[in-house]
Amino acid sequence: MLAAVLILLLQTSPKTVLDGAYSEMQAGRGKTAYTTHCTSCHGDALEGISAPTLTGARFLERWRESPLDGLYLFIRDRMPFGRGPNFNAISDNQYLDILTYLLKVNGYPTGAAELTLESVTKVMLVGKDGPQRVPDGSLVVTVGCLTQSDGRWILSNATEPVRNRNDATSTPGELKASAERPLGTLTFRIADLDAVSDFMPETHQGHKMQVKGFLVRQPGAERINLSSIEMVGNCATERR
Repeated sequence: MLAAVLILLLQTSPKTVLDGAYSEMQAGRGKTAYTTHCTSCHGDALEGISAPTLTGARFLERWRESPLDGLYLFIRDRMPFGRGPNFNAISDNQYLDILTYLLKVNGYPTGAAELTLESVTKVMLVGKDGPQRVPDGSLVVTVGCLTQSDGRWILSNATEPVRNRNDATSTPGELKASAERPLGTLTFRIADLDAVSDFMPETHQGHKMQVKGFLVRQPGAERINLSSIEMVGNCATERR
């Protein structure tokens, strides 16, 4: 589902956190919830005590170029650290409020409307300079044509990679979104083909493939360390 959302976001000039994704009042509630549940590990100023800092470049690199729901779900499903299976002290809306407080402390502007469980999937977290390419080392999804060059398997006519939080086999919705995504102009080497059991690249040469894996941005040799690869079309048909 997330990959399909990411592709849709890139194709439709998404709203970003720079547009004002939450209200001042909501961030105020978030500060109260954060102070109650989060400061013992993350600190009063989000500086990190026994847990990572929640501000600055390192924090942003982990989450940017992705809808806010990725960060929201991480907080909702895993925080506070070490909680028991019956933990229910924080409601879903309070987790949203905490997220908006993180945005405020990181300097993102407020808006007229509150961030909701629906809108959290439609707002992209970006840096202060706007949308950028996904950073090196990110788990990504892209689409392109599987072919060989100098004895290496590559993905040609590939699209700009987008963040992906699921490296496993895709849902029908994800595959449909990738099949509908136009081919691009990039080229990536495909590393770790043996990581996908029973995949025979020779039988898919010239096919349009959805590729998931970890992105390595190396000038002249950009590659994706493979975690999943699935056919979504025929490149010869699309080039006509």
